[in-house]
Amino acid sequence: MQPEDLMGEWRLLSATLTVAGEDNSILDPNRHFVKLFTASHFAFFSRLPERPRYTLPPSDSELIAGGKSFDAGGGQYDLEGENYIEHIDYCSFPNYEGISIAFKLSFENGVLTQQGTYPLVKLGLGEVDGYLVETYEKL
Repeated sequence: MQPEDLMGEWRLLSATLTVAGEDNSILDPNRHFVKLFTASHFAFFSRLPERPRYTLPPSDSELIAGGKSFDAGGGQYDLEGENYIEHIDYCSFPNYEGISIAFKLSFENGVLTQQGTYPLVKLGLGEVDGYLVETYEKL
């Protein structure tokens, strides 16, 4: 796989995180999730379709609701064949900033699959790591 194969906008179709032998779908069907690729960078965006509007100045509860309705992140990536590493520079969930996560990529029948060990321990999100499988279609 080459960077030009990735370039563009992709919609998340499925996301399964397996932890201690238990599969968990982590794709909220109510959220819109897209991932963008350039020749050297990736970015992702996720939002609820009905985001609350703020008053001026926004209250703390409005800011919390707004923060819960939108996620984003991105950074540079390395790609050598099927080996793909995301270097996360920015993320609305700060535990991810400065972390690199390695995946394997494959492309078949118009579906991009990204899978690999998910560092839950390093992220401070679990006592054991998981295994993440995500599938995308190009928009």
